[in-house]
Amino acid sequence: MSNIKQKTINGMAWSVTERISLQVIQMGISITLARLLSPTEFGLLGMLAIFTSLAQSILDSGFGSALIQKKDATQTDSSSIFYFNLFIGILLAGFFFFSAPLISDFYQQPILVPLTRVLSLNMIINAFSLVQLSMLRKNMDFKSNFIVSMIAVLISGIFGITAAYKGLGVWSLVIQTLSHSLAQAGSLWLINNWRPIGRFSLASLKSMFSFGSKLLVSGLIETIFKNLYQTLIGKGYSPSDVGYYSRASTMETAATVTTSMALGQVIFPAFSPYQDDNQTLKQVHGKTIKMSMFLHIPFMIGLIVIAKPLFLFLLTDKWANSIPYFQLLCVVGLVYPIQVQNYNLFRIKGRSDLILKFGIAKHILIATALALTFKHSILALIYGQIVVAFISQIIASYVAGRLIGYSLLDQLKALFPSAAVSIIMGVVLVFIGRINFGSNLLEFSSQIFVGILTYFIINKLIRSPELEEFISILLNLWNNLYTTLKGKL
Repeated sequence: MSNIKQKTINGMAWSVTERISLQVIQMGISITLARLLSPTEFGLLGMLAIFTSLAQSILDSGFGSALIQKKDATQTDSSSIFYFNLFIGILLAGFFFFSAPLISDFYQQPILVPLTRVLSLNMIINAFSLVQLSMLRKNMDFKSNFIVSMIAVLISGIFGITAAYKGLGVWSLVIQTLSHSLAQAGSLWLINNWRPIGRFSLASLKSMFSFGSKLLVSGLIETIFKNLYQTLIGKGYSPSDVGYYSRASTMETAATVTTSMALGQVIFPAFSPYQDDNQTLKQVHGKTIKMSMFLHIPFMIGLIVIAKPLFLFLLTDKWANSIPYFQLLCVVGLVYPIQVQNYNLFRIKGRSDLILKFGIAKHILIATALALTFKHSILALIYGQIVVAFISQIIASYVAGRLIGYSLLDQLKALFPSAAVSIIMGVVLVFIGRINFGSNLLEFSSQIFVGILTYFIINKLIRSPELEEFISILLNLWNNLYTTLKGKL
C-alpha cells in the first residue's frame, strides 16, 4: 500500500500542479478576452455549448473510461476505439454542419449558422486525442499530460487574444477553440508513443460496451442538463444575459473543478486495481473527500464574499451583472468534489449502472426545478440548482457509502470541522469588506490575506489532521524536488 500511496501522491502533485497552472493561465486569457469582447459575443458562443458538449460526450462514448478501467486492455482494444471515434467524429461534424440553420432558427440568431459549421470541425480534430489522453491517464503519466495541456492553452490563448485585438469579435472565441484542439492533438501525437495498428475488432468494442455504454448515457444526460440552463436562458432571454450567466459559470467552474478533477484523475486509475478491497477503498474515499473539501469549502466561501471587488477589478463594470450569478453558483459548487469522488468510487467498483441510475434521478430533480423556476428569473433558476445539488449529493453519498461501509453520517462528521472553520473565516471576511479601502484590488487582496491567515491559525489551534497532512505532503514534495535538483548540480 505504501508504493501505491507514494505513486498517488506523486501523481496528485503533478495533476494538481497541472490544474492550478492551467487554470491560472486560462483565467488570465479568459479575463483578457472578457475585457476585449462584449457579453453578447460570449453569449452567442454560449448558446452553442449544449450542442458542442453533447457531441464531445458522444465522441467519447464512454470508451475512454472503459479503456482505463479494463485491466488487460490490448493494442487491438485501443486501436478499435480510435477508429470508432474517428468515424463518429466525422458523422457528428457532418450532422452539425447541415443542422446549423435549425440551431440558428431556434435562437433566432443568423450568425449561429457559420459559427456552428466552423465549430463542427472541432469534432473531427478531437477524435484524434481521446485514446492518447486515456492512455496517459491509465499509465498515470501526468507529466506528459501537463505538457500537452500547457502547450494547447498557450497556443490557443495567443491565437484567441490576437484575433480579439484584430477586432474579429465572436470569431476570436471560435479561433481559440479550434486552435486549442489542434494544438492538443498535435502535441499528443508528438509526445505519446502510442499509435493505432491496422486492426479493428467489433468484439473488442463489445467487451467494453457494457461499462462504456452506461457512462455514455449518463454522460449525455449530464451534459444535456448541465448546459440546459444556458440553452433556456438563450431561448428566453437576450444573448447578453447568456453572456453574463456564461461568464459567472466559467469563473465558478474554474474554481470548482481545479482540485476536484485533479484528484479524480489520479484516484480512478490508481485504485482501479483495488476494486475488490473495500477496506482500502473506504480509507482512500474518506480521506480524499476530507482532504479535497478541507481546501474547497473555504475557497468557495471566500469567493462568495470577495466576488464584487474581484469581478469589478478583473472584468470591469460591464460584467457587474454576473456577480450575483457567480455567488450563487459557488454555493452549487460547494459539493462538487464529493460528487467527483462518489463517481470515481462507482467507476472503480465497476458500477457504471449506478452512475446511470443516479444521473436519471438527479436530472428528474433538475427538470422539476427548471419547470418551477424558468419563467421567474435567472436568479430563480440558480436557486433551483442549489436545491438540486444538495439533495442529489446526499443521495449519491448515501449510495456510495453503502458500497464500502462509509455511512452518510460518518461523512458529515468528517466534514464538520472544515465547514465550521470556513464559516468563521467567511464572517471575518465580511467585516473586512466593510472597511473603505478605496480600491477593489486592495479590498479583495486584503480579504484573501486575512482569510488564509484566519483559516490557517484556527486549524492550527484545533490541530486539524488535514492541515498536518497537507504540510507533510508539501514538505515531502519539497524534499524530493530539492534532492533531484541537488543531484543534477
